[in-house]
Amino acid sequence: MFISQSQIRQARQQFVTRPRSISRIEWPDFKVRPISEEWQYCGRVPAYKTAVANTAYIWRESEPVDRFGPMPARFAERRFELKGSGLLLPTSAPLWAVTDPYKVWAEADAAALATGDPTAVAAWHVMMEIPLDVRPDNWRWLCEGFLHSQLVQQGATVAWAIHAVQGDDGDWIIKPHMHAIVTARYWRHDRRQGRRHPNWIGSWAQQKRMEFAWRRRCSSMRDLMRAGFYMKGCWPPLTR
Repeated sequence: MFISQSQIRQARQQFVTRPRSISRIEWPDFKVRPISEEWQYCGRVPAYKTAVANTAYIWRESEPVDRFGPMPARFAERRFELKGSGLLLPTSAPLWAVTDPYKVWAEADAAALATGDPTAVAAWHVMMEIPLDVRPDNWRWLCEGFLHSQLVQQGATVAWAIHAVQGDDGDWIIKPHMHAIVTARYWRHDRRQGRRHPNWIGSWAQQKRMEFAWRRRCSSMRDLMRAGFYMKGCWPPLTR
């Protein structure tokens, strides 16, 4: 008995082609924007010009001032969108970084300005979409745990915030998402302060690895929720 070409094609279709439910999966949106005075790169949209401004934007605060002047009043006017925020520091962080949350970012801006290069990057602005099937009570756990494992444990400083607005009918006016401002330069007061850090999503490859890590964490979160687990106020380990 001979095997026909049509039978071979059918077998390939069955064992090689991914199921439609998998091939059409919608991964959470993930974007990384450079924080620079005059960033120039094809296909990459810059964020606000300073790290201070970007941090004030995600924290919805209008009081801070950078070298271009005070923050716009519209930052604070949109504070109703804020569902959580904070500053993540390594466990060995100095006291000054804890007591003055904008000092790290102001010094990063000053270091970038001191290079004399208007395209110098002071920090990175990361936006990560939160899947709609994740409960709001788990947003903070999902986001803080991810930033700790990916960045803070490697010595980076991260300012984060979650934004979302849900209408009275239950539909999302602003879908839940997280912003993270990540240091691009050494920030501790030592001989390396102000230099560009080789890691901390400083390259395209590192940014893609972080994007895939976010996908895995969101996928693991869905699996835990399907299994009936409910997380709040603790950080059990998930796939990095």
